[in-house]
Parts: sequence; C-alpha cells; structure tokens
Amino acid sequence: MLRGVVLASSLLLALPAHAAGPYGKIVVGNWSGGAFTNDATGAFSHCAVNAGYRNGTRMLTSITADFKWLIGFAHPNWRLKPGARLNLQLVFDRSSRVDVTADVKTASLLTIAMPDDSQLINAFRRGSYLELVANDQRLTFALTSTGEMLPALAACARQSASLRGPVNPSAGQYAARPPEADTPASSQARAEKKAVLEKTRDLIRVKMMTCIGREGTPMLATDEKAEVVAKAAMIFCKADVDALAQAIIEIQEHDANRPVDREAVRRAAAQSIQDVVVAQIVKSRGEMLNRRNQQPPAPTGGGRPAMSPSI
Repeated sequence: MLRGVVLASSLLLALPAHAAGPYGKIVVGNWSGGAFTNDATGAFSHCAVNAGYRNGTRMLTSITADFKWLIGFAHPNWRLKPGARLNLQLVFDRSSRVDVTADVKTASLLTIAMPDDSQLINAFRRGSYLELVANDQRLTFALTSTGEMLPALAACARQSASLRGPVNPSAGQYAARPPEADTPASSQARAEKKAVLEKTRDLIRVKMMTCIGREGTPMLATDEKAEVVAKAAMIFCKADVDALAQAIIEIQEHDANRPVDREAVRRAAAQSIQDVVVAQIVKSRGEMLNRRNQQPPAPTGGGRPAMSPSI
C-alpha cells in the first residue's frame, strides 16, 4: 500500500494552497480518506477518499467546501506536465462514454471536474466498471461502493464546515503587519487566537503520538536500539511530526508577533519528540522484561505487549 495516500488525497484540492489533514476517517468499501483544511487559512477545504488498484493507479474522489466534485487518478510512474490539460474518455460498463478534460496537477496526478447531477457523476455513482481511455492506453477500474461513498463524502463536507486546522502564514505577512495597539479588545483577540492555536497543537500531538505508538509497537521486541526504533516510527508518521512542528512555530510566531527561525524550531521539536519516544520505548521494554521474569510462560497464542498511545 502506498504511503503517499494522504498526500495524493490532499492534492485533489483545486487551489494553490496546501492542505492539512486528514481529520476524522471515512471508510466505505475499498475507499478511505477524511477531511482536510487549507494550510494558509486553517479553514475546511475539502473531503477526499482514494482507492488503490492492481494496475498501480489510485483513483481519488473529492468534494470541496463549496460542494464541487472532483475525480482524480494518480500513478507513481506517470510523467505528466503540470498545468497541462488532457482530453480523455471515461467509459462506464462498456456502454456509456463521457468525454472529459483533465487538469494535470502534478507529474503523477490528474483531476477531472464532476459537476453535480451531470452524466459523469450519475454514471460514476451507478456504474460497475470504469475505463480511463487516453490515446491508445486504457485502464480499467471496478467501481466498488461508489453509491455509498459519494453520500458519505457529502456528509463529511456538511459536518466539517466549522473544522479548523493549523495555519501557515508567510513570513512576509508578519513583516508587513503594523504594530497593534494594546487595547483590551486586541489583547482578548490575541488570547483567543492563542487558545485556538494551542488546542490545535494538542490535537495534532495526540494524533501524532497515536501514530508513533502504532508504528513502533511491532519493533519493540526487536534488538534495535531505542533511538533507531524511535526514528523509524517518526519516519512512518512524518506528516504528523511535521504538522506538530508547524503548530509550535505558529504559537511562537504569534507570541513574538514576528517570524522565528522555523528550521531551528523544527529541529528542536523533532529532537524533543524523539527524546519522549525513546524514553517510552525504554520504559515499555523494561515492563516487558519484568513481566517475563515475574510470570510463568504464557500459553500459546498470547498477545503481544504494545507501546502506550500516550507517549
């Protein structure tokens, strides 16, 4: 399974800004995904799901905050020209052909607008098979659970309207900001913003630590050093580690009302996370050793100790 699922899903956003997420989880048939926020504003941007196929392609479906639908296709071996537009055909159940224009988002991803109540979205909802035809190439996809997946995405968009994610303002925005008068209203506004930033940081930290605990558990019983296990788990959870570092940067820049050395903050945050994870690994391994020394051999089929999700 590709580890670029989250990145590919976020690229379905038809905006220049990057996306943060996923928040929550959507699982319908072989489709999985969640909600995403605009990295520049923190506002909800879209819900997206994707499904992988044996031909190496991932099919993606997205609904934006203003309820516009997209369908996308991604393949790691494609060498497309970003910004180009391609004339393609989508053939449903070998009987209904829809001519479409695809926008190339990256070298390996293209997206197609899917207007509500159009022939395209109706065929996508009801069809059993889809063929993507480009010149003399043809890729076939089974349309599993699309009739249930599309309503789930629409519900995600409705329920996520008030979702807030981390904000990533540019340094120039801070530099151009004039000093604010120290009034009760401005002080309260800054305090409220900081509270939101801190809550976002805490939510990201919980998500990150849960991911690290899940990825690190299978490596507890190995002979690898705790530092090696910690670094490996952090690599698997890199998106969450980066999101936490970004949240910390936002808080520090908010407090100072000016840009900070972001790279230095990222390094310090990563080292702090690694120190916490290493300490938890050492503790977990010690507990495992104590249990082995104090208890009789476990019967065949016993469970495997796990890292605490609270690390």
